[in-house]
Amino acid sequence: MNYNILTYGIYLPIIALIMIKVGWMFYTHGEVFLLHLYKQDNTIVKPINNLLLIGYYLTNLGYAIITLAYWDKVHNLTEMLNTLSEHLGNIIIGLAVLHYNNVLCLNYLVKSKKVNQYIKSTH
Repeated sequence: MNYNILTYGIYLPIIALIMIKVGWMFYTHGEVFLLHLYKQDNTIVKPINNLLLIGYYLTNLGYAIITLAYWDKVHNLTEMLNTLSEHLGNIIIGLAVLHYNNVLCLNYLVKSKKVNQYIKSTH
């Protein structure tokens, strides 16, 4: 039995489901967050949210494909479960790190914009 093909057959649907489900959740809930940050300015929120979604999908698709290219040969069921849990866990942790970085960057940009507006209004 070829465990590599079985592992790919399990990995690809799971990673596709995670990418689509999490991406859609980030997109819908992120729009509310962006609307709050940009004071309900929908003209700037929609394009930013679309760019974040596209970047999310491209990053995850690239990582999933590169991950497949560098897998070691899987010889038994134990190695298959270890490989799946390791690679799926890495992607989930990577998603969390990217998400929090995006939130922090957007929050910083909005706060610096407010500071700059305050400085301009006082002079």
